[in-house]
Amino acid sequence: MSEHPTITMSDDKLSCEATAILLRMLNFPDTDYHTAEELCPFFENDSLKTIRNALNELYDAGYLWRIGETYMVNKFRITQMKLA
Repeated sequence: MSEHPTITMSDDKLSCEATAILLRMLNFPDTDYHTAEELCPFFENDSLKTIRNALNELYDAGYLWRIGETYMVNKFRITQMKLA
């Protein structure tokens, strides 16, 4: 069993890419803010364009905040997610 609970979510409106990026940012929080370029090594099979599109999707849905090119988890939305 993991030391830390895992955050899960069920938002059928998000793409698989956006869901994966959000769960990565929530469950492996070395930091909860990243640029698209910093996330590329975690998703080697996806292009930078795909990651940017997913980050923008999360921003538009209210899961992330953005300052310049840096995206941060909107911690107010975490209360709407489930711990597994």
